[in-house]
Amino acid sequence: MDGVARPRGALPLAFVLSLTLLASLTRGQEEPKAAGEEDAIGIRDNSFLVEEAFNQDQGVCQHIFNWVPSWDRDAGVRTRTFNFMFTQEWPVGSQLHQLSYTIPLERISAVGPDAREAEVSGTGNVMLNYRLQVFDAENEPFAFAPRCSLILPPADGAEGSRVGYQLNLPFSKEFNHWVVHFNAGLTVGSDVLEIQEAPLPPLGHMLRGYNLGFSVVRVLSPKFHLMLETVGQWDEELLADGSHDHTNAIVISPGFRWAP
Repeated sequence: MDGVARPRGALPLAFVLSLTLLASLTRGQEEPKAAGEEDAIGIRDNSFLVEEAFNQDQGVCQHIFNWVPSWDRDAGVRTRTFNFMFTQEWPVGSQLHQLSYTIPLERISAVGPDAREAEVSGTGNVMLNYRLQVFDAENEPFAFAPRCSLILPPADGAEGSRVGYQLNLPFSKEFNHWVVHFNAGLTVGSDVLEIQEAPLPPLGHMLRGYNLGFSVVRVLSPKFHLMLETVGQWDEELLADGSHDHTNAIVISPGFRWAP
């Protein structure tokens, strides 16, 4: 029970601290941008882990390719994961509305202590997204573009999989060659438990997850930015006995982006 209580308490605390930091950074920066300041920022909407609050301009479609390999070792089992995601973002009439979709491809291979190898691959959960540009940062102190998503189970998914939902609240602020982004989100999705020992059908359970993200971008030039992103996730998971457990993870990712 102690492990369950910490993630639930950490979420609102981190939320308040992040909002306080965002407010302090935007305080005193609400005057209109000077001529050429937006061009000085250069690259926009290109973070890796933290969602930015800028919809696509009218007539502009963005194609995003994201490949994330990872390696892990736990209790003598070596796991190798390759995740590839493709996203398209389309403005609908203007920058106010944006539709997008994300298609993930996954491959997981594991080698146990006995050197036996198992591998699984396929299409993950497809996401259909809508974003509304509530604030555009031109006439308001910051940009705000809430996103709501449908999470579709894969076509070859196990019986019991159901449609999930996600809500994410991204805020962004640009000033003086610095850019900051903040995310807070909720995911409600299904997990499937197959009971092998009893003549019961697979059970679909709706599980909740929470995410917080914060990033700072230093604009060295319009075409080269330094980045520091931090993302925290608190998720429910289904155990083999049908009970629920909670996991949490924090990722700190330094990086850069370059527009050739």
